[in-house]
Amino acid sequence: MRHFNVMHHMMAKAATIWSKETGIDRNPADAVEVKRPDDQRDRHLDAEEIESVKAALDEKMYRKAAKGINQTFFRLRLIVLIALTTGMRIAEIFGLKWSDLLYGEELIAVGAKLKGGKMRYVPMPPELAAEFKRYPVIFGEDRIFPPEPGAKRERQRVDKSFETILDLAGIKNFRFHDLRHTFASWYLMNGGDLYELAKILGHSNIKMTERYAKLAKSHIARTGSTAREMWRLMEGKKREQLQGAV
Repeated sequence: MRHFNVMHHMMAKAATIWSKETGIDRNPADAVEVKRPDDQRDRHLDAEEIESVKAALDEKMYRKAAKGINQTFFRLRLIVLIALTTGMRIAEIFGLKWSDLLYGEELIAVGAKLKGGKMRYVPMPPELAAEFKRYPVIFGEDRIFPPEPGAKRERQRVDKSFETILDLAGIKNFRFHDLRHTFASWYLMNGGDLYELAKILGHSNIKMTERYAKLAKSHIARTGSTAREMWRLMEGKKREQLQGAV
């Protein structure tokens, strides 16, 4: 894994320096599916945990001591919502450009291309499209999440701020990458197709996707898209709070 990270960084620099000469403006290493030692774990958020995460993100987005938006958690909020409702990897999210958002088609073009040069797409539900539209555009910057000031070698992490959200939501034994597992799990639990899921996740081998197949057998399939179901779950707690206040 350490050797891959070194290669990934070197190729990212090369793509930046020689993009005009080669026509490659994205890191080719993003297309490599890295199998981590603990990537086979089955941890994903259940319905109540999804609601808790969304509530924690909404709460931390606003500053308590002063009025206004907490930019760190405003940024994290959108990153988490993307991962939860599209299954994208953290590196793919950080590589997103505004030009990758295909509003008319309700799709997001993922930077890492598949074998044969084919572009990969993930669904962009209307609710997520609305979140993108409210997020500020940095003048002269096409990337949605450019490296924050002071970031070394363009490395971007969300570990510390994400742990804050997990603590606030009361969730244990969870990593950011498990948001990808959560999307995949709910996709199949809502009647999704295994082969379509493989395309969305960008798996080069269907065997990598088959780990989620058992979830489809133990749940009754529901109608509607997975992304819309995810948003319904996240908004459930807010509706209950509003009803309780009446």
